[in-house]
Amino acid sequence: MKKMILTVLLLASQTSLGWISTSATEKVYDFKFRLKGESFEYSQKADSYEDAFERAAQACYRHYKAGRRISEDQGLDIIDVCANPRSI
Repeated sequence: MKKMILTVLLLASQTSLGWISTSATEKVYDFKFRLKGESFEYSQKADSYEDAFERAAQACYRHYKAGRRISEDQGLDIIDVCANPRSI
């Protein structure tokens, strides 16, 4: 009896390795950011809004910072804008 149960469990574990999980359907999310009259639009294809938003916020920050040194106030303004996109 123990051998039979062990065999069934072994076979079940072997077949589970062959299962392929399907990913969630990706969707395109559009974001629009505006800072002092300058507009930045970003589209991201992702599984969830949260994933797309995180990437969009990072792209927004890089765009407005543009690789230059900025003051703390400018950085906080950019963070505020990038954390609150406008709907398109």
